[in-house]
Amino acid sequence: MELKGAGEPAIQEGKKYKEFTEERAKKLYEELMLQYLKSGTTEIEADRKAKAIIRKQCSIRGMSFWPWT
Repeated sequence: MELKGAGEPAIQEGKKYKEFTEERAKKLYEELMLQYLKSGTTEIEADRKAKAIIRKQCSIRGMSFWPWT
């Protein structure tokens, strides 16, 4: 069994991502929080996980983090 993408770099050079504005980040944060809370995750843990995903998206794009993350 072969894993798709195994052995390939996580970020491909030259790959273009959609613009990640603070407005989009906040909307994503809200959606992630709702998903985590619906799955039974505590509010503190949901916040931690959602912010980690936002920071990861910023890192992928070479952006600095917003103060609220």
